[in-house]
Amino acid sequence: MTTPALRDQYGQKWPFPPIEGPDQPAHDKTWLIFIPGAYTPVCMSELEQVSELSHRLAELQVGVRLIAPDSAPVLRLVCEQLGLNVPFLSDFWPHGAAAKHYGILDETTGRPRRVSLLVNRSGEVIEALTSTGGEREMGEHIAILQNKK
Repeated sequence: MTTPALRDQYGQKWPFPPIEGPDQPAHDKTWLIFIPGAYTPVCMSELEQVSELSHRLAELQVGVRLIAPDSAPVLRLVCEQLGLNVPFLSDFWPHGAAAKHYGILDETTGRPRRVSLLVNRSGEVIEALTSTGGEREMGEHIAILQNKK
């Protein structure tokens, strides 16, 4: 399996698993929120909720990383348009390697499924939040953490 080579919206390289990166400390728990396509109506609607979610997660000392198969320049444009201040990582090349690593790459579309993974410092999955229909409710990320206490 190819090791994922992730870059953030500024083109900076991130190690895998993407728990700690440029100017981003590691946390004991981090949500990896996979976005099927950054510039699509459903995904944009989800992303509009991320700023509030990231503030609430910071209070709980939990990290958040967005991951999409789009290129870093597209992710930067989305961040600027929505005013996002969270790491948005490009799983562009090798295409979908991070999603494939976690078994959530839809091989027919070449995009990750709409899944959020709560991982520990080693990148091991602690909990998964999957949306089979449409948009995820970002508040569910907090609810899962509160139930794990």
